[in-house]
Amino acid sequence: MEKSNQNTEDVSEKNVAEQDSVVEGEEKDTVTEEDTVTDQDSATEQNNVSEVDHEEENSVEPESHSPEPSAKNADQLIDEAREIVHQSDSEVKDCLEILDDDIDAFEEAKSALIKGSLHKNEALLAEVGFEPEEANDAGEEGMKFGSEEPIKPMQVKNLSSGKFSAFILALVAGLVVIAGWIFFAAKNLGITPYLDRMPSQEVQNKLLAWIGGGIAGGEGNPMVGMVILGLSALIAMWVVYALLVYLREAHNQKLAQQVNEEAKFYCTQKEECKKEMEKVSEHIHKVIGSLHTYDVFFDELNAKMRRVLHLEGKLPFNEYHPKSKEEMKGATILVNSLNELISTPMAGENGSLSEEGKKVLERSNRTLEFYREKLYL
Repeated sequence: MEKSNQNTEDVSEKNVAEQDSVVEGEEKDTVTEEDTVTDQDSATEQNNVSEVDHEEENSVEPESHSPEPSAKNADQLIDEAREIVHQSDSEVKDCLEILDDDIDAFEEAKSALIKGSLHKNEALLAEVGFEPEEANDAGEEGMKFGSEEPIKPMQVKNLSSGKFSAFILALVAGLVVIAGWIFFAAKNLGITPYLDRMPSQEVQNKLLAWIGGGIAGGEGNPMVGMVILGLSALIAMWVVYALLVYLREAHNQKLAQQVNEEAKFYCTQKEECKKEMEKVSEHIHKVIGSLHTYDVFFDELNAKMRRVLHLEGKLPFNEYHPKSKEEMKGATILVNSLNELISTPMAGENGSLSEEGKKVLERSNRTLEFYREKLYL
């Protein structure tokens, strides 16, 4: 019995020990899995950071290698200036054509009103014997512009390359070098050069031989002298030609930049001129609209005057009905307002919209509004 009890205790202790070892193993496995997950998360974050840095570097690199625009040469600047001037002149020309059409429309509307309803109204007022105390005459200066163009046209001329003049001067320099060699050789050889005739063949050989080696104390070779003479002349010609062409190009570059800036300023002036013409054109359209309104009101007044003549007949002014006399006085107000409108210059000497023209149009519109409101009283 005692032995069986001891065996049972031993087995139970072994089972407890095995359970403890299993629990410890599971805890170790759990710790190992947590460490592994933590390591994986840190590695993932490092990879994400490195990818973001790499993307930022790639996004910055193209900006640092962006190409810079190259400077324009003289011909390109002149072509650009010519295009600017041509575009400005073309736009102003189109605007002038539109303005001419507007002026023609104004003159047509004014002429139709004066010869039509206004003339009839004046005739009817004279027939009823009404003489206004103050009457303004219709002038002929409703559209007035300056005789001279406010902005003088700009012409962009081509720049001279200077190559032809440089070539001529280079030839002169070459001839001067050749003449200098000849005179220097003749002086050292004791030969008197004559400008009126060519030296003999013998003299020529002596001069060339001295240039071709005699200058250094040797016998000299005429062929070598001829080569030296030709090369020195060509070198002098090339130096003079290259220098003059370079100086001319530098001068043309500065001149082209100046012309380009003047063309841009010219374009700005033309743009301002075009805006002023657009204001004048808009003002003309408003005046034409007012003229049509005058025409309608005068037609109505003329009908009233014909009614007065038909119903009341020709009477002294004081004997007409008060309502008829009021209509006659109202006609005079419209006539004076119209005459002031069509006789006031719309544009000044510089082609811009005149302030007086704007004020007169405002007064005319107030008169028309007053007469319109009077009709509905």
